[in-house]
Amino acid sequence: MTAPAGLARRAGTRLWNGLLWLAVVGCAVWALVRGVGFDTRTPFAQLVTFTPYVAAFSLVPAVLAAVTRRWRALVAAVVVVVAFGFFVVPRVLPSGSPSGDRLRVVAFNTKLGAGSVSSFAALVRAAKPDVVMVQELTPEWAAEFSALGLFPYSALRALPGASGTGIWARYPLTDSRTVDPKSGFDQTFALLRRPGKPVLEVISAHPRPPIFKPEEFGSVARWTGDLSRLPRASRSGPVRIMAGDFNASLDHSPFRKLVGSGYVDAAAEVGKGLVPTWPMNGNKAPPVTLDHVLVDSRGDAFSFDAHTIPGSDHRAVSAGLVLRA
Repeated sequence: MTAPAGLARRAGTRLWNGLLWLAVVGCAVWALVRGVGFDTRTPFAQLVTFTPYVAAFSLVPAVLAAVTRRWRALVAAVVVVVAFGFFVVPRVLPSGSPSGDRLRVVAFNTKLGAGSVSSFAALVRAAKPDVVMVQELTPEWAAEFSALGLFPYSALRALPGASGTGIWARYPLTDSRTVDPKSGFDQTFALLRRPGKPVLEVISAHPRPPIFKPEEFGSVARWTGDLSRLPRASRSGPVRIMAGDFNASLDHSPFRKLVGSGYVDAAAEVGKGLVPTWPMNGNKAPPVTLDHVLVDSRGDAFSFDAHTIPGSDHRAVSAGLVLRA
């Protein structure tokens, strides 16, 4: 082998090792940010949403290190893969065998009222939910859906733009109010009174998004503030159900803190925690899971599905819940 050829080979080896370690370290840094919850500032609040994609990519440097016998890189890569597995895998593993009082819930973000009312109504007729919770509820959308007469009861806080929310139900809704007047969006709270059964608390959830421009309706600080204002889970009082567009995934530490207070995420409970819900309208961003159905620890889930509705960038989500209290 000539000297130039040997130099070229060594340079190629160093380049390969550098790229391999760069991939391993990059994935490790991402796992660290996600693991310690360093996601309450830009750009981490936006990027951490894509953790499931990075988790899948983390397998690549592990496989390449094994194939090329870079043992130290392999050990480091496997540690990173295990960390991501700890974060992500539980969402695809069904848990529990729920039984009890059943309730069906549907939630939908209309995208400023652009979501097809007729398509959503078809979903409602097929799913037969007891409660429907809608976000970005405009007065026009609310009037058109209400006119269909699918539900006898409602608690609506319809507003222009993204701020409105509402609840429709098969049973009486009372004590309607906003969750917290300090929240940027008007998140509707109501008591669901089912004849002969315990009263339930229901909330149409829609915290502001962690967008980049604080002069607009969202920012990371406002996002974390809105999430913190949603009620923590409790084992006293009525069973609480929150559903809607939380503008957060299970990789966001503020949302994990909310769920960790004692809520069950219906999708994760039935092994569908990676089913994407946004964006579903041709947007080039990889789809992620921002729409959730939560029930406090006195409940469980037996089903979950996501449904594309023309006109909206969010999928509607439906869940079957069981209530033990």
